Amino acid sequence: MPKIVDHDERRAHIADAATNVIIRVGFEHLTMREIATEAGYAHGAIARYFPDKQSVLTASFLRLYDRANTRIHTRIDGVRGLEALERACREILPYSPNGPLYARVVIAFWDHAAQDADVARIHREHNMHWRDLFRQCLIEARHDGELAAHIDIDTAVGEIAARNAGWQMVAALLPDVAGDGRLDDGLAALLSELRRPETPTPR
Repeated sequence: MPKIVDHDERRAHIADAATNVIIRVGFEHLTMREIATEAGYAHGAIARYFPDKQSVLTASFLRLYDRANTRIHTRIDGVRGLEALERACREILPYSPNGPLYARVVIAFWDHAAQDADVARIHREHNMHWRDLFRQCLIEARHDGELAAHIDIDTAVGEIAARNAGWQMVAALLPDVAGDGRLDDGLAALLSELRRPETPTPR
């Protein structure tokens, strides 16, 4: 009886293999043959699932994004407001050991998104999902009295997204200044800017 091939599983395996190769040699030096070797498949098997390097890069990015989403929704289950926002950011930010490595895949995808309308559309769709999550957390924080009165939620959403994206770039290009301690300090500073100051207790 012929073996039943799970095509979704095989595509995911190839995307993971491509991620490993991009981390090791960079996207510009990536070849379909190297991906096949990493995945343990014949070269022709890759072409049946991905016609070119860009399609593999997109699949790799989406795999990383989907994994991050799974972690985020697991971590924020049962919490809300600024605590949920902090937990979500901790899953997005490039914490060690894998975050700085995965940042290389993210940056390569951004480069192609800037040049290709279809890739840009994919990036926008997923970026807006995270922005909606940030907005939801901030609305909850305002409802719960956590958010500083002067905070404009739309502006804050843009700042949070920009900081998370900026740390991806720093982690990939300046890893010596993007350790976990620096990420912790940056996230703490962001949350401090958003949080309503505590009212002094009367003596």
